Parts: sequence; structure tokens; C-alpha cells
Amino acid sequence: MRKRLAILLVISLAAGPGSARAASCPEHLFTVERSKNANVVAYDAKRNASGELDPAGPVEEYWILNADKGQRQELSRIESERAYGVDVVPGPEPKTFVLTFKAQKKRQFTVRMRDGCPSVLTKINGQDAVLSRIYVKSKEGGVMPRVEYVEFYGRDASTGAPVTEKFVP
Repeated sequence: MRKRLAILLVISLAAGPGSARAASCPEHLFTVERSKNANVVAYDAKRNASGELDPAGPVEEYWILNADKGQRQELSRIESERAYGVDVVPGPEPKTFVLTFKAQKKRQFTVRMRDGCPSVLTKINGQDAVLSRIYVKSKEGGVMPRVEYVEFYGRDASTGAPVTEKFVP
């Protein structure tokens, strides 16, 4: 993945000024990793023709099947409606959106453009942060897996320093 990003950066620099900024944006808004296997859920920004977040649907989510050659697969209806799906509504400020997980509506995330890149901002360990990934530790068994804890990873919105938070439901 890093090699791919480096190639995109070189191509964009060769294309001329102004195009390098888009290549330096992260591939995903954030990902959800699980203890169950190597598959992850990716959350990506959807942009309109002008490069802004698409107000009709600014976020899309899907599986990256790392346990099976890394191909993309859409979430099932149940996964989308209960476990990994998100609700995204217009935010209080122009060109912002509020994202909540359908499985846990108490924590809110803000989707917005930041330094030319789509980003998700939230509080991580009490600090304003740009979210990069979420890790879910679960215990399998029974009808539904039981979540033991959730870890949030990101960067401090002001300093860029790494921040983490462990949440036990």
C-alpha cells in the first residue's frame, strides 16, 4: 500500500503544481479492524466533481477482505443496518457532516475537508483528533460476538501527535 501511495505521489508531482495535495490524502477516512480475522471495514469519502464532500452521500463503507486476497466486498444488509453501517447527516457548520455508527449512536464524528483532504474528527482520550482507525476486540461464541473493548487511534488535530483511547462497553 505504501508503494502504491508513493507511485501516486510521483505521478501527481509530475502532473504539475496543485495536484500533489490530493495524492497526500489518506486512502481511507478510517478503518475498523477486528480481532476475529484480518478483514477490515473501510470508510471512504465520496466527493463531487468540485472535490468537495458529496452532500448526497459523503461516506461509503465496505469490506477489504485481507484474509482472502484483499478484494473489496459490500457490507451485507445486516452488517450495514446493525454492526458497521453509519448514519451521516448534515452538520451544524457548512460543508460538515455528523457521522454515527448504527450500532453505537452515542459517539459522534465530524466529517469535513481539512487541509484539502477529507477527514473524520472526534474526541480521542479527551483531545480533538483526526481518526485513522478503530480496533474492536470481541469474543466469539453464542449467537452474536461480545465486544470486550474498542480502541480508537488518531492524531491530535493541533499537533499531529498520536492519540489513543480504549473504551470498554
